[in-house]
Amino acid sequence: MIAGGAFAGIAFAAKGGTELTRTTITEVVIVVVSGCIVAAAFLWGRRSASYGMTTLLLFTLLAFLTAVSVLWSITPELTYVEAGRTFAYLAVFGAAVAVGRLAPKAAPALLIAILIGAVVPVGYGLASRIWPAALAENEVSNRLGQPFDYWNALGCVAAMAVPIALWLGSRRTGSSTARMLAYPAMGACVLAILLTQSRGAAAAALLGAVIWFALVPLRLRSLPVIVIPSVLASGVAAWALSKDPFSKSLQPMSAKQEVADEFGVLVVLMLALLLLAGAAVEATSARRVPSARLRRRIGIVTVAVACIVPLVAFTSVAFSDRGLGDRLHELTSETQVAPKEGGGRVFAASSSRGKYWREAFHVFGDRTFKGVGAGAFAVGRLRHRTDASVTRHAHGWIPQTAADLGILGLIVTTALGLAWLLAALSGTNLLPRRWVRGRQDEGDDDDLPARRDWDDARIAIVTVAIVPVVFALQSLVDWTWFIPAPTAMALVAGGFVAGRDPQWAREDAPAEPIRWRPEPNRIVLAVVTLLTAALLAWAIWQPEASDRATNDALALADQHKFDRALERTNDAEELNSLTPDPLLVRASIDTMAGRDTAARQSLEEAVIRFPGDPQTWYRLAAFQLGTLDAPEQALETLKGMLYLDPKSIPGRSLFLDARARLREKTGTSQPDVND
Repeated sequence: MIAGGAFAGIAFAAKGGTELTRTTITEVVIVVVSGCIVAAAFLWGRRSASYGMTTLLLFTLLAFLTAVSVLWSITPELTYVEAGRTFAYLAVFGAAVAVGRLAPKAAPALLIAILIGAVVPVGYGLASRIWPAALAENEVSNRLGQPFDYWNALGCVAAMAVPIALWLGSRRTGSSTARMLAYPAMGACVLAILLTQSRGAAAAALLGAVIWFALVPLRLRSLPVIVIPSVLASGVAAWALSKDPFSKSLQPMSAKQEVADEFGVLVVLMLALLLLAGAAVEATSARRVPSARLRRRIGIVTVAVACIVPLVAFTSVAFSDRGLGDRLHELTSETQVAPKEGGGRVFAASSSRGKYWREAFHVFGDRTFKGVGAGAFAVGRLRHRTDASVTRHAHGWIPQTAADLGILGLIVTTALGLAWLLAALSGTNLLPRRWVRGRQDEGDDDDLPARRDWDDARIAIVTVAIVPVVFALQSLVDWTWFIPAPTAMALVAGGFVAGRDPQWAREDAPAEPIRWRPEPNRIVLAVVTLLTAALLAWAIWQPEASDRATNDALALADQHKFDRALERTNDAEELNSLTPDPLLVRASIDTMAGRDTAARQSLEEAVIRFPGDPQTWYRLAAFQLGTLDAPEQALETLKGMLYLDPKSIPGRSLFLDARARLREKTGTSQPDVND
């Protein structure tokens, strides 16, 4: 319950991960708590093989590459923030590895925690349409997105809950009440996925369910858990998507409230019916147990259907009038726009992602080996965008990594993914027996360290392993890993699977007891871990501290306390020297104080120190035109700005203003902005 509350707390604290203050505070707490967990693992841990160490070391390498990329980043400010995020994620993964070593049999408890962490924001998202004025007053999208302010993030969280609900509703052990609750949980998640209209989340949830049915031999017990909730949720979603507040953006609050009561009644009715359905299935299964032959036949049919459905969908698309090629072109074309609003969006192939992917690979082409710096795609894309659209992310892990970290990043992330996959296959006993660690003799099965039968422990750990797979599938077509809550759930599940010793998790093999181990080397490692966590938390806090100092300077300048305001800009620069904001704010303060020379020097210094940031060029040009009345200088400066961002509307407007002003002064015309 505590872990589930922690996941839900991250969801509401960090939200969409785009607000610096919220994200920074969340990351600092995550790092400190994770450091304490790892330190405890050193002091109370067991002696065993180093499961998960390869994956953890590769994750550490990725974090260091992210941090080192600040040396060549075109926008060091964004790279610094991204490095802090990556180290916070590394801390979460390391803590999960430690938990896997401390509590290898805790897979069921972890699944319950992740399910709680997913269902709480899903429930809040649904409730935001029942009480829109109270919970989503400022939401303008028709798609369900609270509490993340981003629909695909809510869809991803719901998708990760699908295999867990399958496990909860079909497991042989545990309380009957928990199995019954799996039905409304599944229904809420399916409804959320449909109302977010997130095609990536829907595909990831479907593939997660397919993996579950293909691997876990509880197919007959699992069928009602997914079929009944999906049918009822689809009915509610169909009704909702027929209403303007769920199918059209920018609807007035009165329109939302008009359908809120009906939607609330339908949701409550759906949840009640699902709870009753769960009780009925539970009562029926308790009275009548199908024969082994019937279960086997149904299992074979279920696996066949799970494998055939994607194939049929693929074939129907390929042989349709438009064909597979046209659908792929719609998905990847740079000229395609997002599909029209409404329920039909779920089945549309067109997407604006192709444009972002192409821009990302154009950026990758500029700096193929090492990229433009972690998180710098947002600025690097400006040279290659074909319109004035704004986005911070490439909407896909591969193109984003290629643009940010180049070939180096692709190599490290590929190695990390393969290492985790190998660890997960080993930890879930899905590797061929001859590959299992510990085998000494090709013909002797006695040395195999793990059982391969499907007991409750193995089913639980396989379910845990499916959770990060679902997250990874959704992240291939979105930027969900920038959002702390779904990423934390996936990393905890992935780290637990990687760090868990399969021998200790066997039901018939009790693990070595946890006890205090005050060996000097363990104490040293624990102390080093805590100091490292404190240092990382301090480093992550610096951009936020600098931003607060900059805001203080602006507030002091409004009170005409210019000298104190300039002192705060100096403090902001000392806290974070990788951002141009202190220099830009200092120039504004000097301008307000009538110190034009000092303001010009600050702006020129910003351009020299941050030449890859278009805003520094723009601010200097605006100062040259508006304050110094030097349009010829402004035009020269704008050449640099428009080289970095040719489609900038403010830059083009300023260029035209400068050209008009120069014409007034000299009576001559100047080249067009495109020359």
